[in-house]
Amino acid sequence: MAATTKLALITPGGVRFEGDVEIVVAPGAAGDLGVLAKHAPLLTTLRPGVLKATVAKAEGAAAEAGGRLSFAVPGGFMQVTPEKVIVLADVALTRDEVNVEEARADLRSAQEELARKRGPEEAQARRAMAWAQARLDVTQRPDQA
Repeated sequence: MAATTKLALITPGGVRFEGDVEIVVAPGAAGDLGVLAKHAPLLTTLRPGVLKATVAKAEGAAAEAGGRLSFAVPGGFMQVTPEKVIVLADVALTRDEVNVEEARADLRSAQEELARKRGPEEAQARRAMAWAQARLDVTQRPDQA
């Protein structure tokens, strides 16, 4: 059995997931970040993307067959200690919670907005585009990714 660490994914609505995981892969501000048990302490911001984990024992609706866990997050914060990983996000959506048509429409809208914007407004449009893409990405099954 692989070493595990505790993962807590928390939103304003409550705890979305809490349990033992073998690895967490998060969309860090500077790129994807993988965390294993006994990782060095760190604190980072997250960009819009898909938070993934391999669950030591599949738990609940968010854990897929094979113990994989995926949530679309619009950004947030992640604290890592050798014993645990805490992720704070405004929203965390599973595949079943994503409205695919709405996400596609949001992506098209953000792409159109990006074509018209420059400067600080461009960054906002890019963030909206990344959030829409993250929601679409989380709907893909692991064997489709």
